Amino acid sequence: MATETRDDLSRLVKERRAELGLSLARIVAACGDPELNVSWLSRLEHGQVREIPGRERLAALARGLQLPFRLVATACAAQFLGLTTISSEDGAAQAIVDRLPEFTEAELVQVRAIVDAFARSRPGLAPDADG
Repeated sequence: MATETRDDLSRLVKERRAELGLSLARIVAACGDPELNVSWLSRLEHGQVREIPGRERLAALARGLQLPFRLVATACAAQFLGLTTISSEDGAAQAIVDRLPEFTEAELVQVRAIVDAFARSRPGLAPDADG
């Protein structure tokens, strides 16, 4: 089976930066991470970063891109670990799934039903405003 190359985080960063109309340097400045630089961000956008960014780096990226941390972290998990998030219908609960492309349609339906059932079983569990 061929290994799928994911670019979820790279694509998110590139598209969001274009949406904001900001240069790499402006995004780096907005991130507030003294160790984050234009070269690294450019390499990330072009899918050339091979090491998994840590939590602090992801939080800085989220801040600079004005995005919820969860969205940035989910894109990172998809790109670097091959993980996929399945959300409940109302967005109140999520499950992180490995090897999703190998699931049958019936298995996908089962996972979605489990996530929906969990969300319904938790009174007061509302969709997370942080993404």
